[in-house]
Amino acid sequence: MRFRFAPSPTGNLHIGSVRTALFNWVYAKHTGGTLILRIEDTDLQRSKPEFEVNILEGLKWLGLDADEGPENPGAVGPYRQSERIDNGTYQRCAEQLIESGHAYYCFATEAELTAEREAAEKAGKPYVYSGASLKLTKDEVAANIAAGLPKTIRLRVPVNRGEIVIQDQVRGEIRFDSALLGDFIIIKSDGSAAYNFAVVVDDIEMKVTHIVRGEDHISNTPRQVLVYEAFSADVPYFAHLPIILGPDKSKLSKRHGAQSVTEYKEAGFLPEAIINYLSLLGWTPADGVEFMDRDALVQKFDVTRISKSGAVFDHQKLVWMNGQYIRKMTHDAFVAAVTPFLSEDSRVLLSGYSHDSQKIVFEMVQESVALLPDINTALEVFSQDGSAFNARLSGLSFHADMADVLRLFLDKILVLTDWSESGIDALIESILTQTGLGKGKVLKPIRMATTGLGSGPHLPALISLLGQTIVGERVSHVLDSQLS
Repeated sequence: MRFRFAPSPTGNLHIGSVRTALFNWVYAKHTGGTLILRIEDTDLQRSKPEFEVNILEGLKWLGLDADEGPENPGAVGPYRQSERIDNGTYQRCAEQLIESGHAYYCFATEAELTAEREAAEKAGKPYVYSGASLKLTKDEVAANIAAGLPKTIRLRVPVNRGEIVIQDQVRGEIRFDSALLGDFIIIKSDGSAAYNFAVVVDDIEMKVTHIVRGEDHISNTPRQVLVYEAFSADVPYFAHLPIILGPDKSKLSKRHGAQSVTEYKEAGFLPEAIINYLSLLGWTPADGVEFMDRDALVQKFDVTRISKSGAVFDHQKLVWMNGQYIRKMTHDAFVAAVTPFLSEDSRVLLSGYSHDSQKIVFEMVQESVALLPDINTALEVFSQDGSAFNARLSGLSFHADMADVLRLFLDKILVLTDWSESGIDALIESILTQTGLGKGKVLKPIRMATTGLGSGPHLPALISLLGQTIVGERVSHVLDSQLS
């Protein structure tokens, strides 16, 4: 079984293309098949080398490695369409079809085609090319070519072909009326290959057996089937994936927050989270489990469980899933992942702590990081900078009934000798016992007065890290400025 992912380097790798690449990759891995990466760069004006680099780097970052491609060619190359243009593959294959009677030169002018189209419109019929060039003799064709007349090459649709039927692995049986297609162009007047011809030539030469792609390609399928038949080649299995929708149920676009893979990487997403989330867009495992690593995804994959309905892309759920993956990271993996995202202020802040204390800091903030750049916000609470603390205080509301708790807390910390996490924890427990108040009424004012925040990491560990002097100064300041 041979699969192919065939992006066009006319833009950066985007999330819709990644979902297609993923389903090809996982299907190939599940079946022990081969995945081919083919760069479809026949649009020579819009295709750019930097976009190809972006595609290759994005797939590498996501771990969607192809078995064959431009960087690791096999025996069925080349792996860029432009190279097949250069070596004359498409022209040679088109001429082969002319010789077999499945294609012909067409010399129809734009004016003639427009007249045919307008006549069809007046008659209320769908337009198909009349096939007028078929009436030309071999000598007339040769004379027109010798005269340099503009020409295309059209595939000849058999008159009595009838319905074209495919068994789509996602949608079941799909039928097309071949009479509505007309003889279609396979080589354009500028000598370039039409898309529906080039991809079939590529797939035949690359021995592709399974084509997994977006449902927007369904309309291309009947013409491609006819090209396979003209070459007497086996028609591959098709699986057309549901379209990805935005929250408003329209096609996903940048206005919904869709980004390129590069932008997701720069925003602090993990490749594992993106792969897991995209696998659930249009597919559900039989056991209904949401979190799957790559091995589990490959093992559970079943093409028959791909949905026909459009899949809604929920950016917030992706962020949430990313946070879940961050929480599961080992300490070393987490530190390595967030380090490139540390701001200069965060680096300065961390430098004020010992190596062992830094480890504790990272462990305390890991659960609050959903995207890797969130590390900088999470670290702010560990800052010993007074102005930043005062700025946070301005957003809080202290109540008079908090004063007694804070005075008692201040009295105890000034004489505390065990300034460890366990020592702070014991101190807070003593306040709970002495006052008879619930945890919320004790912990909340202490947290606000020591950090300037209403929530955050485990409080005893945080107080221990901030140090006795800083904590004492902050609580005294709050009592004097907010509760005097």
